[in-house]
Amino acid sequence: MKIQSVRIKNFRTLKDVTIPFDSVTTFIGPNGAGKSTVLRALDWFFNGKPGSLTEKDCSFGTTDEDIEVQVTFSDLSKKDREALGKYAPDGATTFTAWRQRSPDGSDRLSANAKGFPEFNAIKAAAGANVKKDLYKEFRASRPELDLPAANTGPAVDEAMMTWEAAHTDQLEDALESLQSNFFGFNSGGKMSGLFDFVLVTADLRASEESIDGKSSIIGRILERSVDRAAADQEIAVIVEESRAKQQKVYEEKFKAQLEAMTKQLNAVVSSYSPGRAVTVSPAEVELKAPKTTFEVAVLDGATETAVERQGHGFQRTILISALQLLAQSGAASAEGVICLAIEEPELFQHPIQAQAFAKVLRSLVGDPDKCIQITYATHSPYFLEARHFNQIRRLTRSADASPVVSVHYATVTDVKSRLNGIVDADVVDRRLDHNVADQLSIALFANRAFLVEGSTESSVFYGIGDRTSHGSLEAAGISIVPVGSKTSIPLAHAILSAIGVPAYALFDADAGFDNRARAKNMKQEGIDKERNNHAAENRKLLRYFGMPEADFPAATVANDLAIFEDHLEAFLSTNWPEWSKACDDVEAAAGISLAKNQLAYRTATLKAEGEVPQMLLQILAKAKGE
Repeated sequence: MKIQSVRIKNFRTLKDVTIPFDSVTTFIGPNGAGKSTVLRALDWFFNGKPGSLTEKDCSFGTTDEDIEVQVTFSDLSKKDREALGKYAPDGATTFTAWRQRSPDGSDRLSANAKGFPEFNAIKAAAGANVKKDLYKEFRASRPELDLPAANTGPAVDEAMMTWEAAHTDQLEDALESLQSNFFGFNSGGKMSGLFDFVLVTADLRASEESIDGKSSIIGRILERSVDRAAADQEIAVIVEESRAKQQKVYEEKFKAQLEAMTKQLNAVVSSYSPGRAVTVSPAEVELKAPKTTFEVAVLDGATETAVERQGHGFQRTILISALQLLAQSGAASAEGVICLAIEEPELFQHPIQAQAFAKVLRSLVGDPDKCIQITYATHSPYFLEARHFNQIRRLTRSADASPVVSVHYATVTDVKSRLNGIVDADVVDRRLDHNVADQLSIALFANRAFLVEGSTESSVFYGIGDRTSHGSLEAAGISIVPVGSKTSIPLAHAILSAIGVPAYALFDADAGFDNRARAKNMKQEGIDKERNNHAAENRKLLRYFGMPEADFPAATVANDLAIFEDHLEAFLSTNWPEWSKACDDVEAAAGISLAKNQLAYRTATLKAEGEVPQMLLQILAKAKGE
C-alpha cells in the first residue's frame, strides 16, 4: 500500500490542492509556498492527536469550514485487503480515507466502504432486534438476492458482509466513520504495521529521537529490528520467581505476627460490633516485568558522550542513519510500507554527505521489495534529479490578499506530447539521462529560466545584469541555463514549462556559418550538409515556439523566443565594439588567452564602455518577464 494522491483543504497556506504522489515525491518552491505544510498535513492525518489543530491552522482565517486531508492509497496487497475488509474488497484498486477538523474543534476520520446501498438502513439500525427485524423484512421482499437467514444482530452483519463479498459488482461507495486510531504506529488500529508515516522536521532533535520510546525513530527501529519477545519472556519468568520468593518471605516473616494482631484486634472489634471480625494477612506482591529498553550514546575516540552534546551536523547524521536503518529494517520485517517524510534533508549536511544521502534515499525506493515510499521538501539541487522531473511537485503562491497555492507537475508523457514532431520520444529518453540532468537541477528552483546555447551567452547576460547591481539576476530568481546547443532547447523548455517555470529561449540562427566553414577550408559537400542541419534545427525551433518557419530567420525578439541572425560574438563585434576591447584588456591583464572563458566574458561585459546594445536589453527584459 502506498500513497497515490493527497487532497488538502483549508490547512494553513493550502486552500485546496490535490497532489499526486510517486515512489519519491520531491516538493520544491519558494519559502512560504507550502512545501512543509503538505508534510505536516500528512503527519496530522496519520499521527496527529485529537484536538491538536486550532483555528489558527485554518487557511487565512477561514474558521467556518472544515480542515480536511484526504489520502488515496494504491498498490493494495493481500494483507492490506484483509485488514481493510469492506473498505477494499476484491476488485477495488484504491482505498481513500479522510480526516476532518470541524469548526467546533472536533476530529473525525472516515473512509469509503464498498457496500450494497439497499443494506444501508439495516446497517444503521439502532439495536440488534431492530436490525434483525429489518433484515427479515428485506430478505422476504427480495427473494432473488438469495440472502441467508440470520437470527441475531451479529449474524445479520455477517450475512450482509458475506453477500457483499460475493457480489462486488453491485457495490457502491458509502462514507463510513473509522476508529480514531485506524492509522498510527503502535496504535493497535487496523493499519498498525501496514503503513507507517514518519516525519522528520527541520527542528527535530536527535537527542529526543534517540530515546527508546514508542514514538521515537530509534524506538521504531528497535520495534521492527529487535525481537524482544524471548528476552521479555525470560524477564517475566525472573520477575514471577522474584514475586513468589517475596511472597514467601512475607508469609514466613509476617504470618504469625499478623495472626496474633488479628486476634487482638478482633477481641476489641467484637465488643463494638458483635458477630463481625477483620483479618490482616500478607498482601499479594505485585511485580510488573519491565520492558527491555536500550540507549544510544556517542563514542568520540575513547570518550562516551551523550547525543545532545554533539553538533547539529552530527546529530542530523544520526537521524539520517537511523532513518535509513528504519526503512531497511521495515522492509526486512515485511510488516508493511514505511513512508519517510523529511523536511530539508540537506540541513547541516556537507555537500558530499548530502549527495550521498540523496543516493541512499533513491536506492531505497529502487527495490520494490523494500516497501518504502519517500517524500521530502528541499531547497537543494542535490536532492533533485532532473531526469526524474516527473516526481517533482513545484509549489507556487500568488501575491493576492488571500494567496492561492498552485501545484505544478508533469509526466514524461506530457513532455513527449509537447515535443511531438520536434524531438523523437526515444531521443527524449536518452537526453533525460545526461544533458537534462546536468542542466536543469538549479533551473527548476528558479522563478524564471532563460535558456541559451552555451556559457558564452550566459556569461554575457549575467554580466549585463551585474551592470545594474552585482548578482541582480540571481537575486531576482532568474536562472540562465546553457543547454549545450540549440537542439537541446525544446526539451529543456518543455520540461520547465510543464512544471510551471516560465522559460524564455535564445538561439543562434548561424547564418554566417558558410563564411566560417570556407575559412576552415571545408569542402562544399560538408558546407551543404552543415547548412541543411542548421536549417532543419532552425525550422524545428520556430515550429516548437509557434513561429513562421524559415531556414535562416532574421534577428528577432519575440515574447517567448529571441534569435541572433548569426551568433552572439558576431553581434557583439558589430554592435558593441567596446565589449571586444574589454575582452582584450582582460586577456592582457591575465597574460593568457581567455577565449570563451566564462569569467572573462562576464568581467568584460561588466567593464565594457559604451551602451549595451538595445537588442540585448530587450532580450533580457523578456527573459525577466517584463
